[in-house]
Amino acid sequence: MKLNLRTNRLEEGSALAYCLWTSMLVGLGAYSLLNLSNYRIRAAHNRGDYNEAFYHAENALNWAAMYVSGNNNPAGTFSKSGGTLPLAYYSSLADSDASVTGFQDAWVVITPSTNAVSRVYTVKASAKVGDKVRTLVASVKKDPPSNVFDYEYFLNNWGWWWGAAITGSGDNRSNWDFDFRYSPTVNGHVVASGQIASSSVPIDPFNAASVPLAGLAKGDPLTYLKDSSERLTMPNLKDLAWYSSLAASKAGTLTAGTTVINAVHTNSVAPGLYLVGTAANPITINGPVVIPGDVVISGKLTGQGTLYVGGNLYIAGDLTYLNGPDFSSPPETMAPASRDSWVASAVSGKKDLVAFAVKQSIFGGGVNGADWKAACFDPADYGLKNVGGEATLGADGIRGTADDGIAYLDTNGDGVPDSAAYDADGDGVIRSNYNYSNDIQMNATKAALITGYPKDTSGKPVDFTTVSTGAFNRMDGVFYCNHALALWSTKANFVANGSVICRDEAMVFTSSLKLNYDSRINSRYADDPNRVVDLGLPIANKIALLSLKEVAPNDADYAAGQVANVAVQ
Repeated sequence: MKLNLRTNRLEEGSALAYCLWTSMLVGLGAYSLLNLSNYRIRAAHNRGDYNEAFYHAENALNWAAMYVSGNNNPAGTFSKSGGTLPLAYYSSLADSDASVTGFQDAWVVITPSTNAVSRVYTVKASAKVGDKVRTLVASVKKDPPSNVFDYEYFLNNWGWWWGAAITGSGDNRSNWDFDFRYSPTVNGHVVASGQIASSSVPIDPFNAASVPLAGLAKGDPLTYLKDSSERLTMPNLKDLAWYSSLAASKAGTLTAGTTVINAVHTNSVAPGLYLVGTAANPITINGPVVIPGDVVISGKLTGQGTLYVGGNLYIAGDLTYLNGPDFSSPPETMAPASRDSWVASAVSGKKDLVAFAVKQSIFGGGVNGADWKAACFDPADYGLKNVGGEATLGADGIRGTADDGIAYLDTNGDGVPDSAAYDADGDGVIRSNYNYSNDIQMNATKAALITGYPKDTSGKPVDFTTVSTGAFNRMDGVFYCNHALALWSTKANFVANGSVICRDEAMVFTSSLKLNYDSRINSRYADDPNRVVDLGLPIANKIALLSLKEVAPNDADYAAGQVANVAVQ
């Protein structure tokens, strides 16, 4: 056998074609892989730029919110490239090839509300990274009323409703536990930082039949009962200087007969004020007004504003709106559309809406009487005699909890906790329990410091029992104080239209108590010109975020930020 080693030309060509084809496939595969790799790298960069632009825009928005809070006229356009958006870290982000990649610019446009709502601004913040731009738009309110005014009943402490004859139509909140007894009617939400209980036993919202309440909260406890919620900060009125400036800027006024106060009561000899309104000569309050001392008030009330009181507010009898809205069908029990209509009607009709913001306490009825003291001050389980002290509250700031008396503060710097005190009202003073003679009773010394307080024939202030009564059953208005709200009503069927907000509460009534929330003060209407009344209420924060959304940038945004040829993704 002979082996022929001659090469077949056809086979040579076939092998060469195969090699070329294989090489081409390998090349195409390598090219595809390289292209895919480059694509993925570019996509990753784009995603990174897209996400980074959002964070820079968000920081620009935060800067703008702080700028609004600290300036009386914050409107304008601001940018990093223009040197008017001074976020220091932006400078460290500049890329060596800034025209192509990396952080390019950030800019903000702040405009006042176009719908005439006071102190509401639209903030549009944008940032560009690479060729990606993200834009956020927010509505913010400067010096907003505290959210405690969203509730008909708010306690910076334990909340308690003890009585089957209590009916509330509005939301309620406490900065600790909320305790119910005897199945009161609750037509609104109950929000507690601690637990919601009945006689100190936690209520089970998953078992509606067992919930010891009546009203909306009974029908749907999972919706209406919310425990373990965050605490809300109470506005602090320890320094009324800011509110005095507010009153002056808004030209607030108070008139009652021959009494006229423009913005601030300036009588340093008698800094308090005695007020009685009638249908013919009502107490008229428009805008914020500041009274540095105690105020004694009763009768007919009209206007739209807030009375700031530097001492105590004494409600000496019925206090009713002259031209108030109709609460016969409480707005918070209506369907949302009907409630909104009720609010719009009350606003357009300029119905009375007056708030009282009190630095100390609010007392209703004949506080000098033995029956008042027995009802509101002496009781062991809720009386003011046993509350108010701050020396032993412990770290949670709440009386009657497990950390009472347990030291947690190091006051001498030795590294060892030595104090259980908690400044619950934030006034810089660790208070003792309420003292009846010093904190509550209206004596001759206090009365002498009140402008207009009645005097006897010898020129001395008359006894408070002659100008006050427990036979009252009506309080119209928004009542806020940093300390106690206590009243003793001997007249049946007490009605409060507005809101009750305080630290300690001892409201004692006869027969029944109805609380009807005034929906006009709710923050849901903060940016609605048809449903908002700017009373100049107390604030807890300098700025509030009303809404936030992301929008696609447009040419106007680019021009404002001095940025052109921007690709939007």
